[in-house]
Amino acid sequence: MIAAKTGLSSLCGAALLAAGPALSAVDQDSSRDERVAMALTTAEQAAQKAGSSTDRTALADALRVIERSGARPMEGWTGTDPVPAWRALVPGATGVALRGSPLGPGYRSGQIGAGQSDKFQQVFLSGRKASIALSTVGGEPLSLRVIDAAQKPVCVADAQRRTCRWVPIFTQRYMIEVRNGGQSQANYFLVVD
Repeated sequence: MIAAKTGLSSLCGAALLAAGPALSAVDQDSSRDERVAMALTTAEQAAQKAGSSTDRTALADALRVIERSGARPMEGWTGTDPVPAWRALVPGATGVALRGSPLGPGYRSGQIGAGQSDKFQQVFLSGRKASIALSTVGGEPLSLRVIDAAQKPVCVADAQRRTCRWVPIFTQRYMIEVRNGGQSQANYFLVVD
């Protein structure tokens, strides 16, 4: 199992290196959830400018990172998955995920007004590394907070760090809160692994 996860990390790292400048903001040592969060943001930016071949290439590269990671919409999220629409913008995109892990990370997108927050719950398993990464298209000052069932903070990530990692002692539901400390609406992607 460890070899499979290491192989997946290497595969995702290689995919990022092959992606070139579009995903260069994420280094090889980033966690899988951080790479997927950055790929989602890169895909969104490229889709908004999909008129040139450079933008379509950046979009295709970002889609490869998302699909190779096995990422899928988070269970219970009722938002619209942007990945199928992005695939439609790239000629020849198959949409076949090359999965290295049976579950892969889950993602969701959202919009938060200035000074507002978005909250939802997620179950994390005892003894298994939990990881959450947050990215924004416009670089808005979003922060991330994770609270356990006893209402105690497990992780608080500011607008600079935007990642949380911990190993839960008990299997339980955690509250995940994304807060917008900016002066305008913010669009975000959140990846849970």
